[in-house]
Amino acid sequence: MPSGHTPSPAALPQTHPCTVREVRRLTPDSVLVTLDPGDRLDRFRHRPGQRVTFCLDLQDRTCFRSYNLVNPAGKLPQVAVKKVTRGGAAEHFNDVLRIGDVLNVVPPEGTLYSEQIDRQARHLILFAAGSGITPIFSIAQHALRARPDHHVTLFYANSSTRDIMFAKELEALANSARMEVFHILGDGGTGEDDSSGRLTGPRVAKLMNQYGGGDLPEHAFLSGPQGFMEAVEAGLQTAQRPIAYSRYSFIHQPHLHPADPGVDTLTSTVTVQTKAGTKVLEEVPRHLTLLEAADQAGVDMPADCRSGICHRCKARLVAGRTVAKPDQAGKKSLPTGWILCCQERPASGQLDIELP
Repeated sequence: MPSGHTPSPAALPQTHPCTVREVRRLTPDSVLVTLDPGDRLDRFRHRPGQRVTFCLDLQDRTCFRSYNLVNPAGKLPQVAVKKVTRGGAAEHFNDVLRIGDVLNVVPPEGTLYSEQIDRQARHLILFAAGSGITPIFSIAQHALRARPDHHVTLFYANSSTRDIMFAKELEALANSARMEVFHILGDGGTGEDDSSGRLTGPRVAKLMNQYGGGDLPEHAFLSGPQGFMEAVEAGLQTAQRPIAYSRYSFIHQPHLHPADPGVDTLTSTVTVQTKAGTKVLEEVPRHLTLLEAADQAGVDMPADCRSGICHRCKARLVAGRTVAKPDQAGKKSLPTGWILCCQERPASGQLDIELP
C-alpha cells in the first residue's frame, strides 16, 4: 500500500524553518541530520513511517524532496539521507549541509502505519533494502515502545557491511528479547549461504516458513527498490500462510515545486543485447542502476551480488553514457568499455549495452 499521492504543483504546502543541529555520518554515503523547529516542535510529532518535505534551493533549481523521520518519540526531528546519485538533494545533504543552516520543512505526512496495528499484540515482519530502512527503522522503534507484547523481525538487505545504515542502533534494538535482526549481504559478508546474495521470492517464502508463524497475528512492511519489493511480495504470497503487508513507496514525492524542472524524473531507453536476443527497456528512471532496471522489467541479468564484487553483471557499453555509484574500496578494475550493471545508472537518453 503506497504512502503518498500524485503531487500537485498548484497546492504548495506550508513550511516551517528548522535549524540544523547535527550532521552525523552513518555510512560513507549517508548522513543523519538533526533538525530544531524551535517553538514549532509539536508540529513535528510523527507517526512511524511518516516523512517530512524540504524546500531546497539547489544551484540549478528549487525543489521539494521528502525524507522519513527516524528519531525516537519526543526527540528532535531526524532524517537519514543516502547519496544514490551525483547531484541533487541527496548530495546536498551529504556534502553541503552544515550545522547552523536553516531549512524550510513541511511537517510530517503519510499513513503507512495504521493505528489499528497497535490495538492488539502482533508479530511485525519488516523487510528493507538500502536506504529503504528509514521508514522501517521508525516502525521498529515504535513497535517496541507501543506494546510490551509486540514482536519484531527485521530482514535488512545491503551490498556489504559498510552500507548498513543504523548499524549500531539496530544492534542495540536487537538486544531486546522481542526483536530479531537478520542482515542479508550481497557480497556474502555474513559468511552464511542463507544471508548472502540477493533476496528472491523463494528465499522470502523460506524465511517466512522458518521465522514466521506462532500465536501472534502477523503484518509485514516492505521498503526498498521496486525489484526488491516485488521479490518480497512474491515470497509473502507463496508462503505457507497468508501474510498481510504494506509497502512504502519512494517513487512519488508528496509535493512538486513549480520551479523544479523534474530532473529526478528523467528517463532513458536502454537496449540490452544478449545471446538470446535483444530487449528494449523503455522509460528507465535514471536513479535506478541498470541491474535494478532489468529486475523491474523482468530481464534476467546474471548477478550474485549488488556491490561490484562478483562481476557477473558486467556488460560492454556499446553506445550512450552512464554514471557510476561512488567508488567502493576493493573493487576489481574492468577493461576499457566495460561496466558493472549493478554500479552504473543511465546518463543519456539512449543507452545500448551487450551482455557477454
